[in-house]
Amino acid sequence: MGINLETGKITDYSKSPTYEEPEGIFPDGLYACVESNRHIGKGGSQNIDIYKLRLDGSAHFERLTYFNDYPGYKASNPVISDDGRYMAFQMAKVGDPAGVGRGIFVYDFSKAPASRR
Repeated sequence: MGINLETGKITDYSKSPTYEEPEGIFPDGLYACVESNRHIGKGGSQNIDIYKLRLDGSAHFERLTYFNDYPGYKASNPVISDDGRYMAFQMAKVGDPAGVGRGIFVYDFSKAPASRR
């Protein structure tokens, strides 16, 4: 959700009933990183991967990570670099409490496979 501080208008950017938690906005202000279980639609914060959400009201998502496709794993807590070229995030195991990580990874947007974006 977003709110225009000048007009008070509220926008539902995701239009989704699944678990989603925004983690940060890209430097251009056009996208946000979101933890979501939309690929599976269940399990709340335990079955998450990282998505890129377009902030134009279209509810367009692009899945960035696929850790949850492997039983027992998830990706979370993305942070975008100031230039928007990289994303740092953590891997965790399903069942880990929020914020627990088992490794930090760097995602290079220029090297991400086009077939997965």
